[in-house]
Amino acid sequence: MEESQKLVIIDDEEDLLDLMEYHFKKKGYEVFAFESANKAWEFMGEVRPDMILCDWMMPEMSGIDFCRMVKGNLVLSDIPFVMVTCRSEKSAVQKALAEGVSDFIKKPILMPELVSRIDHLFNLRAS
Repeated sequence: MEESQKLVIIDDEEDLLDLMEYHFKKKGYEVFAFESANKAWEFMGEVRPDMILCDWMMPEMSGIDFCRMVKGNLVLSDIPFVMVTCRSEKSAVQKALAEGVSDFIKKPILMPELVSRIDHLFNLRAS
């Protein structure tokens, strides 16, 4: 049996985090959900995820700062990083992509679209 894909989700909105976790688990992903980037970083020292889905605006550490940490780490730098945010200005999208973000998804999120986009990114990596 094929091993399920490991997905780290980081969002400080607990209800949204729970909703995303539910939908991705239902789809068969192994989901690790965190309310802070610091907790996710600690976890990723032990378990290497296959993809990261992260909110931009969070207390403690922003998603863009977390992306820089991931992309600056030799062991983790090739992990696809998807930014989920209410920020929609063109400069924010450009900044995120320049930092190595694989996809930029604007809130409010439509769950079927989010799951489809993550499926698509996993399929691209597999081919």
